This record gives sequence, C-alpha cells and structure tokens, in this order.
Amino acid sequence: MYRHPSPAQTNRPGPAAPSEYTPHAGFASAQPEGADVPPAQPGPALVGWPRTIAWSEFRDINKRPKGETENAQISVGLRHGKVKTVEEHGEYKLGEMEFKIIVKKAESWVVKSEKTEQLLVHEQGHYDIAGLCYRDFLAAVRALQEDSRNELLRQVNGLMAEHGQRAVSLSDEYDVDTEHGLNQTQQQSWLNQIAASRESGTPLTAPAI
Repeated sequence: MYRHPSPAQTNRPGPAAPSEYTPHAGFASAQPEGADVPPAQPGPALVGWPRTIAWSEFRDINKRPKGETENAQISVGLRHGKVKTVEEHGEYKLGEMEFKIIVKKAESWVVKSEKTEQLLVHEQGHYDIAGLCYRDFLAAVRALQEDSRNELLRQVNGLMAEHGQRAVSLSDEYDVDTEHGLNQTQQQSWLNQIAASRESGTPLTAPAI
C-alpha cells in the first residue's frame, strides 16, 4: 500500500530549502536504469533509485491503524535541493541539481508480526513504480529550454505534477490487480513489467491481464 497526495500541491521547485511529497505508489545506484542520464553529463540528476528497500525504513507497529486493511504502507518522497538554472543564448534550462527519492519513515509502517518477504516485495514494487515515473520526469525536465526562468520552473512544476499523478494511478492499479500482493500471479506479472520498463527505458504500463 502506498500514500501519495498530489505533487502539484506540495512540491514546487524554487530557491528555498528542499521540499518533498509522498506518492501513493510505490531512488543503491545513484542513477536510474533505462532512460537514465550518464553521471558525467551536466544537468539535473535523479538519485536514490533504483535500490532495494528494507524493513528498517518502516516504523514497527503492533496492529493496523483503524480503518486499514493492509499490513504495511510505504510513503515515498521526492526531494530536491536548491534549484539551479543556466542561461545560454537567451534560453533557460535546469543546471546541476538533484531530485532524490526517499522513503519517509515517519509515514511508512508495518505490522511487526506480519513482516514477510512477500510483503516487502510488494512494497518494493510501489517504490519502483514511483522511481520509473520520476526517471521519465527527469528525462523530460532535462530536455526543457524556455525563454525565461519563471516559465522554465512553471514547466518543471507541470511535469512534476503529471508524472506524480501517473505514479498514483499506476500504484492504485498495482494494488487492485495484485490484491495488495496476495495474488502472486498478478504480483509476478507486475514485477516482470517493472523490470522490462527499467531495462528498455520505456514508460511503465500495467501488464495485460
């Protein structure tokens, strides 16, 4: 299970301190696979994904919170450092800065008696769905060139909201299809689809049922 409000409401690039928000779906290596950007290439970078998450990143609780029907919830945040822009020949683009995916431990929990490898694999799927969506976000913002800094940041915000909402939709579909990880046939179908998207660099889509 994943927690995720709209990124358009809570995460806007700007020169202030780093911000973060939580996708409802679920960044080891500092660079994404597939459509990733080589570390030597200047410009914004995505860090914190892909990697393997661990139960140590979740809070242990004794029982499910009231109203919850699942045994774990992961909350993923996209955080950025100081926004840097570069002006070249009258056009603005993002400079060297980082967008980082993190697990927000304060909002991620697991019923400690229910920690299983199967459940962690399901939560990993949520994390990877967000990672793939923000891999595509990074590729899109790296290609941006606008006539003003304000317009550049407006476009970045729009792309952040678009890809964040895509992570929400895919994550919700993932939970429904896999019955929150209980349907192992569908769970494996989604894991295969996630792996294929990482390897090919193509946008993630739900597997055909």
